Amino acid sequence: MSRSSTISLPVLLLTSLAAAACSGDDAGDDGGSASATTEASTSSTSGASAATTTTTTGSTGSDATTSDATSSDATSSDATTSSTETTETTGSSESAASVTDTDAAPVCGDGIAEGNEACDDGNTDNTDGCLDNCQPASCGDGFVQEGVEACDDGNKDNTDGCLDTCALNTCGDGFVAAGVELCDDGNQDNTDGCLDTCQPASCGDGYVWGGVESCDDGNDVDDDACSNACAAGSCGDGVVQAALGEACDDANKDNTDGCLGTCQLASCGDGYVQEGVEACDDGGMNNDNTGPCKTDCTLCPCQGDDLMGMTCADLDGFACGALACAGCEYDTSACANPTPPSFDGELGPDFGADECWFQCAGYFDAKNSEDIPLAWGDACKGVDYDRLRVACGAGVDSYRYITVDKNVFRDLLNAYPEVGLISESKDQDGVDFSTSNQIYAEGNNPNTGRSWWGNGNGCGENNSNLTVNNVCTYEASNCFGQGISGDRFLWVYVAP
Repeated sequence: MSRSSTISLPVLLLTSLAAAACSGDDAGDDGGSASATTEASTSSTSGASAATTTTTTGSTGSDATTSDATSSDATSSDATTSSTETTETTGSSESAASVTDTDAAPVCGDGIAEGNEACDDGNTDNTDGCLDNCQPASCGDGFVQEGVEACDDGNKDNTDGCLDTCALNTCGDGFVAAGVELCDDGNQDNTDGCLDTCQPASCGDGYVWGGVESCDDGNDVDDDACSNACAAGSCGDGVVQAALGEACDDANKDNTDGCLGTCQLASCGDGYVQEGVEACDDGGMNNDNTGPCKTDCTLCPCQGDDLMGMTCADLDGFACGALACAGCEYDTSACANPTPPSFDGELGPDFGADECWFQCAGYFDAKNSEDIPLAWGDACKGVDYDRLRVACGAGVDSYRYITVDKNVFRDLLNAYPEVGLISESKDQDGVDFSTSNQIYAEGNNPNTGRSWWGNGNGCGENNSNLTVNNVCTYEASNCFGQGISGDRFLWVYVAP
């Protein structure tokens, strides 16, 4: 039967009574109709929980759900309907109870796995295979399953007491238990950085740490075959091992201290310069005759041709000269101790007393003036001096000079000109200039008449020679080609 054609038994009865009571009323009487309707609604509401719907059968043209006040068969129809409804209502109640039992929610713990339950063992024990939420026990659920798990802390942290496999954290499992283990490499190898006790490898633990230690005898005896640094006994370990032939061991490779890197005492001739003790040490090359290091490990004064900054003036008995080396010692044959010449003229450039250049003459030469005497080199004839240096220029900062390897004031010239006596020709900066290397003098005596130095050219300030006491504007003319247009100086020096 359809839900729209059903009505409960109490409603039908009330409807019939209402129809009988109002059969004589006018269809427009709203009072009786409203009362019947109200009663029917009330009855229907109060009996709804127990009654089921039914369809009225056997009606003679009148619908049980609508009361027709004008129907002549109302009473008969109502009675028939009431009888039929009573029977069908009982059957509908049984059907409703059955539906209610089938749709009931599953209850976890009733021992029946149904609905969304994966298991139901009827208890609340969380240490068996089924939890009290009717789900299967598993590692990580926070409950220790007896006979299956050793622990279950409900997390994935492998540094606490329980691994994420629900096994107890133990040394060798490859996980470092915080506060318990310092290392855990998951193996039993005691030659790596982590021992099988889950402690870091260290010198003295009795195990040789591969690539780090060369030995480990597990003791603190430092002078046995294995030192306390876990190094095999050897030169340089700081322990003197006489059995190995060591005379010393200062634990370093410094060969300049008292103990060599070979663990032998330092000594002259070992080839190493001992700081603060030796000046040199060429080992087997030490030689008193040739040097540069003597057999007592002191330096030869001369190092080959290196004078080590020494000059003749640094040696006793000499004032100047050219010091040289002769094997291990000095060659002083060119050193001298001459008596300086008497000089009170115009002071010229300083050519250095170390080379024994002493000024013996100095003149200021003005235009058309008799400033340079014929015997201008008299003070330069000393017996101690064999060389001359003649300089001419506008001042001590601008000049040229030549060096003559013969004292021609004292020994005169051998020819007119004499060639090859000039060994140097330079300016104030040491820059060379060119000459013909000739010296002329009237009567071969430059101290009594005219003379020409460098070549034989006459007056001409651009000529590269010097002419003295010639018939020129200046008595010191040309000045080796400097082109001087005014007054100038003439200086003379002597050296042994």
